[in-house]
Amino acid sequence: MPRYVIVGAGAIGASLAAALSERTEVLVIARGAALDHLRDHPLKFHASIGRRDVQLPVAAIDEVVLRTDDVLVLAVKTQHVGDVATALAWLPVHSDSGEVVGSAGELLPIVTTQNGLDAERVLARWFTHIIASTVLISARYTTLGEVRVGGRPHLGSLLLGEPYPSTEVGATAATTFAADLRASKFVVSEVEDITAIKATKILHSVRNGLEVLAGDPDTRAGVGAAIADETRVVLAAAGITPAESGALAIAPDQTHLDAELGVVAGQQSTWQSFARGARSHEVDHLNGEIVLLARLHGVEAPLNRRLQVLLGAASARGGGVELDGLDSLVELTVAGVSR
Repeated sequence: MPRYVIVGAGAIGASLAAALSERTEVLVIARGAALDHLRDHPLKFHASIGRRDVQLPVAAIDEVVLRTDDVLVLAVKTQHVGDVATALAWLPVHSDSGEVVGSAGELLPIVTTQNGLDAERVLARWFTHIIASTVLISARYTTLGEVRVGGRPHLGSLLLGEPYPSTEVGATAATTFAADLRASKFVVSEVEDITAIKATKILHSVRNGLEVLAGDPDTRAGVGAAIADETRVVLAAAGITPAESGALAIAPDQTHLDAELGVVAGQQSTWQSFARGARSHEVDHLNGEIVLLARLHGVEAPLNRRLQVLLGAASARGGGVELDGLDSLVELTVAGVSR
């Protein structure tokens, strides 16, 4: 069985590590406060299947000794992918006898878990065997060392596939990873066109930042629909065709929210970043990705740009939630309708 080297100890990384550790060997690469905490304390993993403390092996990225049977699982936010890839790609990989047989970028499969469309393109500069995934999980990480997952009867679901021409190493790792996830209470679908799936997910993800803004839920929903419509136009201009929206519903009987665990609607990953006061967030790789594509392909994306500006400025001030600015998005939405 492989060892899963999970890079990142946030909501997704910690959830995958806790679940997979029941079945196979894992190693978590963390940094900062998360690294210090997990060295001395177990992860508190709260889920509908039970609550337990999980003692996870943890290391800094410059401490890890990679092996030929490792599968790298990249669970950092999209904005950190480039820096992590640079640090990981040239780490030596050791055989069973301890001999260095190559580098991580050339030998080891790496799985992406990021929202947006950029992570795989960034990794392709260094890594040969890339597996992309779209993760659907209601995981809450707002307290250091504690993750809450609201899904039932499954912890969550993943769609995964190879975004570039398949390699034997990548295909084998994808099949094994899917099997281990299924045995760890995830629903998994292996798909041929993972890029189309990720494009469908971004139609939802570009609305995540609205949860940070104060205002009437119906108003936010209306603005969110307009942002999604604008995103469809930009994707079409870029020649990107999303899959049918129903392609994401691979676990139709799944219940995602659990108020008893504190996992409630309207508090997804962007909200959690701002609630923690984090100055780093995904908005530049969600709404900002659409702004970039719009500029490259000669169309406009004023709603995505305005939301990116609002949250970028708010992040620089220290984050927070229930922020001002929804009215400016409403004005743009009305102006777009009246044209």
